[in-house]
Amino acid sequence: MKRRLTFVVLAWLAAFLIVIALFEAFGSELEDLPLALRALVISGVLVLSMTQVVIPLINRFLLRVF
Repeated sequence: MKRRLTFVVLAWLAAFLIVIALFEAFGSELEDLPLALRALVISGVLVLSMTQVVIPLINRFLLRVF
């Protein structure tokens, strides 16, 4: 149970930081887009980065710790 909770907290933190970084880096370009298109871009980058980079790193980290 502790491993699952740790995974959830780390995944949420990573997703939060990715969204913040995207808005910081591309916020001015994104603000001109309609809300639905802005959400599509942000969620696309978020899902891609989480599934290809962040989740494998979290799993590797948790295998070493637990």
